[in-house]
Amino acid sequence: MKLKFFSALFAVALWLIAAPLPAQDLGPQIKKFKDGIYVYVGKNLNSNCGIVVTQEGVVLIDSGHNPTDSRAIADAVKKITPLPIRFLIDTEPHPDHTTGHFVFSPPATIIAAKGAGESMLARDKADPDRNRKLAESSPEMRAAFEGYRMVLPHVEYRDRMTLNVGERTFELYYMKNVHSEADSAVWLPKERVLFSASAVVVEQFNVFRPNVNIPDILAAAKMMKALNPESVIPGHGIPGTTKIFDDSERYYALLLERVGKLAREGKSLDEIQKTVKMPEYDGWATKERYPGNIEAAYRAVQGK
Repeated sequence: MKLKFFSALFAVALWLIAAPLPAQDLGPQIKKFKDGIYVYVGKNLNSNCGIVVTQEGVVLIDSGHNPTDSRAIADAVKKITPLPIRFLIDTEPHPDHTTGHFVFSPPATIIAAKGAGESMLARDKADPDRNRKLAESSPEMRAAFEGYRMVLPHVEYRDRMTLNVGERTFELYYMKNVHSEADSAVWLPKERVLFSASAVVVEQFNVFRPNVNIPDILAAAKMMKALNPESVIPGHGIPGTTKIFDDSERYYALLLERVGKLAREGKSLDEIQKTVKMPEYDGWATKERYPGNIEAAYRAVQGK
């Protein structure tokens, strides 16, 4: 009889620990998508961060644009649940997604695609004063950087990985040549929520680095769209639906059409960059990246 009593008492205790805390004001940047699934939406197209609560702890998707965001995310998690942050999944290795790792790890185990750690180290070596300058930008930022240290991924996967935490399943898909050296889409199949990384951005022009190309971006968008998600959380921008992929596909199709026509006429890249206009997208942000988009389209139509 005593054994049954203590077993029941233990079960109740576990339930109380795992149960979400009473509803609290999480602030305007936290958006709830499904039970236990939240997104910290970055201001002014800053990076987003996913917060996924499971019976065995919290899983974060990225760690916030800057340490001030990371601290705000940590505070929000404490309001949502008393459970610890067990895992942090990187959708990319750039500092606007990874600088805040130190806020969460330990205890969080950090997971990323192969090459993420190498990319983080290379960027830090190329710009060693970045964090110092950022910390000096305001008293709030200086305080948020207290205790900073670079925390590299503990686990790096190749191609695909499945992570089971409590009742939830996270499927990770490596996406080649879409934004960085190590981009990951994170898919929750039961909940039909997709974290699409920065492969496809929302109402802004993407940045094209030497390894990034339009065909691979379109292939990644097709792969993610085929998952049939209900909610799509991009690395930057307002979360939405698969319309995010549709809008991106239409943009690239029109860009390739206009650039391809001039390329077939023998126009040079310089001439095409001066000629091709996309008035349909005048409302998009980061217009300084537009010449790079034209160059990427020029390479694509030439099969490079």
